[in-house]
Formats: sequence, structure tokens, C-alpha cells
Amino acid sequence: MKLPTSTDSKAAKIMSERVGVVNLHLKVDISEENAMTMLYTIGDGIVQEEHYGLTLARAIDLPPQVLEIAGKVSKKLETQAAERKKSSKALALARRRKLVLGLKETLEQAANSPMGDKALLSWLKKLQVEFVRRMEAIEKDVASSDIEEEGMNEEDEVQGVREKSVKPR
Repeated sequence: MKLPTSTDSKAAKIMSERVGVVNLHLKVDISEENAMTMLYTIGDGIVQEEHYGLTLARAIDLPPQVLEIAGKVSKKLETQAAERKKSSKALALARRRKLVLGLKETLEQAANSPMGDKALLSWLKKLQVEFVRRMEAIEKDVASSDIEEEGMNEEDEVQGVREKSVKPR
């Protein structure tokens, strides 16, 4: 199955996790400002150039107002994505710390408990399984929030920026 994604690197990242999907892109040279040279060769992986669309828009000489709005939209989307990523990672770190502190307290209580060796060993094994399960759930939440962030519908955000940026004359 071939699925062209154009400059949508988020879709390419999501699809790359599927069996049988290979990411390829058409190579371009954007080393010169406001210029893009098509190299007519295929490269492996996802396009690495940042702001490919903005560079292409400048190269084909779109009106300055369009370029200005596109630049604002791009910056706003980058800022929002960075804030979401930072907050989700900070939340995950807090959840991990809370889980580890809870484990520490539970182990301290177990050390002072009157449980016999066999009962304590059995209880510790169950505690270990539960701790690993909960830690893996945190990691899974972080990974899925990264994927959701990449796959979210940017059109709503673009429209919001567009409404704020374009003022009637």
C-alpha cells in the first residue's frame, strides 16, 4: 500500500509504526534563502527540513500577507506543541515520583511488619508486579500523548490563528 503524505511529517511518523510501511521522500536543497531546488532523487525516512511549506511558499513568491500569516500560524503551532509536550512530560515525571515515593513508604512499612518470610516474599512479588504495571501505564500514557499530539487536527488551531491574524479592513 502506498500512502503519499506530502509534507505531513506527523502522519508519516504515525504510519512508520505500522508493519510494511516504508517512509521515503523527494529530496530538495533549501540551503539558499527563499529558494528550493528539487533534486529528483528519493531519500529514506521522513523529510528533515523544518518549515518546508514556508520555504516552498517563499520560493514560489506568494504574497507577503500570506507568508506573514503562515509564519504566525507555524510559530503558534510550534509553541503549542512544545507546551503540550513539556506539560505532559512534567506530569509523567510527577506521577513517577509519586509512585516511587509510595513504593518507598510501603517497603518501609513491610520491613517493620510481623509477616513471616514466605508471606512477605509473596506480598513483595505482588507489589513488584503492581509497581511495574503502574510504571508501564505511565510510560504508555506519555507515548500515546506524544502520538496524539502529532496526529491532532491542526486545522482548528490554524483557523483560530487565522481569525486572530486577519483583521477586516
